[in-house]
Amino acid sequence: MNLEQRLTELAITLPASAAPGAQYAPGVMHQGLAWISGQLPREGDRVLVSGKLGREVTIEEAKAGARVALIRALAALRDTVGDLRRIGKILRLNVYVNSTEDFSQQSAVADGASSLIYELFGPELGQHARTSVGVAQLPRNAALELDIVVALED
Repeated sequence: MNLEQRLTELAITLPASAAPGAQYAPGVMHQGLAWISGQLPREGDRVLVSGKLGREVTIEEAKAGARVALIRALAALRDTVGDLRRIGKILRLNVYVNSTEDFSQQSAVADGASSLIYELFGPELGQHARTSVGVAQLPRNAALELDIVVALED
């Protein structure tokens, strides 16, 4: 599978860099795995989807934000491993949703990222474990944050 080609087919451009804003790495590799740090739905310094689900943000807005955050995660993965051809399989997706106490559709928000994973990698490489949880607050008042764990190939 050629991820660069698939991104082009879907008209998706990865950010030039996904460098973190503090003293941590965009991702780390260990024993054939890449653990990618949490990514917000942002372009540059601007958070594109902010606020709470169940109050200011709709599920559709948050799903679109999850796609943006996943694209940032792929840029962080590229920065970490050096070459997207090293991706063997997406293993895990964690999505944290800034939501009100009565909001219970966190998994619908996570579907935005899961759907893109399937579009990019297909069912075999894109099938992944997933957790989606509601949280009281996220950095920069983002509506969601996500991270991924990826199996690497040599």
